[in-house]
Amino acid sequence: MGNKIEKEQLNYHTFQLMDNTPKISVLMTVYNTDMFIREAIESILNQTFKDFELIIVNDGSTDKTKEIIREYMKKDKRIVYLENPINLGFDLLFKTVNKGLEIAKGRYIARLDADDYSYPNRLQVQYDYLEKHPKIFMIGSSAVVIDKYGNELERIIKRQWIPSWIYKYRVGISNSFIHSSIMFRNEKIKYQCNPDHPFYLLLIYYKKRLKNIKNILVKYRINPGGIMANYSDLSLSKYKKLYEDKGIKNVRKK
Repeated sequence: MGNKIEKEQLNYHTFQLMDNTPKISVLMTVYNTDMFIREAIESILNQTFKDFELIIVNDGSTDKTKEIIREYMKKDKRIVYLENPINLGFDLLFKTVNKGLEIAKGRYIARLDADDYSYPNRLQVQYDYLEKHPKIFMIGSSAVVIDKYGNELERIIKRQWIPSWIYKYRVGISNSFIHSSIMFRNEKIKYQCNPDHPFYLLLIYYKKRLKNIKNILVKYRINPGGIMANYSDLSLSKYKKLYEDKGIKNVRKK
């Protein structure tokens, strides 16, 4: 165990760790997002639900992202900061995510991208739902779509309620979740590759129950400069191949 911890410490720097055990760990990975990160951080710090830690993993940003994060750390001790010494990039983004997951103390994990926004009641609504539905492993929500300037667009992504068992078929053919809206139980299941859709496929493989709720809980930003802008052509067949290369077969298994 000691050798593992020492090895991990070579890969990132920890500026602040919390002593208490929060109910929710909010995980945010960031890279050169100084235009948006203030709004993202404040949307979490201003939640009506207060018992959380905010884990921010900085993937070697070269803009003012780091300075902004440390500014908020001085104001709120619930922020935990990890830093990659060098930028790992999109291809290894899952490793950056997993660093945050490894230290997450919360009963639940909530994800938020650094250019998105959570409504003030988001954590409370999702926490209450998962507490009342112990058989559901992960939930997502609806979202308002905004542009890079924060203007709300006419289009609203609405994730209507359907029985949770249907998701094991729907997830197999399309991305049925808004990544910044998901909250799931902290069972130390790690991301295996990029982007987020393969993670949902892996959960289905592990026979986890997933579903969306109708509540609009996040703002999802259409950001032409975002990390996903250049990776929209990834197909399900490529996801499956990535898993098979790692020895995980039959990702659509019931």
